Amino acid sequence: MIAKHNGASAFVARSSPAAMPLTSMRALPTTTQVSNDDFMKQLGHASQIIPVLHPEDGSSPSEEESAVLLEVLQKQFAHSDGIRGFFAVYLTSAESLTMEEVPSVLAEAVKGSDTKVMVPLACMNVIMPTAMSSIHQDPELKECASKTADNGIKILRLLKGDSDVVSNCKAIYQVSSDEVEGGDDLIEYWNKFFTNYKYGSEQKADISRVIKEFC
Repeated sequence: MIAKHNGASAFVARSSPAAMPLTSMRALPTTTQVSNDDFMKQLGHASQIIPVLHPEDGSSPSEEESAVLLEVLQKQFAHSDGIRGFFAVYLTSAESLTMEEVPSVLAEAVKGSDTKVMVPLACMNVIMPTAMSSIHQDPELKECASKTADNGIKILRLLKGDSDVVSNCKAIYQVSSDEVEGGDDLIEYWNKFFTNYKYGSEQKADISRVIKEFC
């Protein structure tokens, strides 16, 4: 879920629990597909990757599956369409909403990505659902937005302390707290983002509260 950034989901059919790993692995997109396909196709790729990241029986991917997954995710996270497409689906998926920890192979792929590309998008995946949790009036939608924001925070925490995380989050905090000092590129970038989404005082207060941890 990201500014231009929305999601969808799907599931791979299978005949029996024993067939699950093989069926899901066969359904994985290729490294060429995740490297080259546009945002809309990346949504579909994400829905094929998620069942392998989170096997239905609650187990972890095997060593062989993890190696294949890591290569696919590394290629997908090498460009913004891939990052946006994956997390638009993943952060709102039933599998991720019940997770306590980020799967190790996903964590490794995030940590190994280009932070110049990953960090702004990861920040948006915290900002946007945090804002929606106060914009929504329906209790179920508010709860879903809050859970999605929590998932986004788990991903951003994987990069906590990185210089790009600190600089972006400091800019976001200043904009959301109406404490803008100067007008460097990041301040201007996030100020424009907040203006485009017309975030009000309540949304800004919620965003500043959650983003302060990363400054």
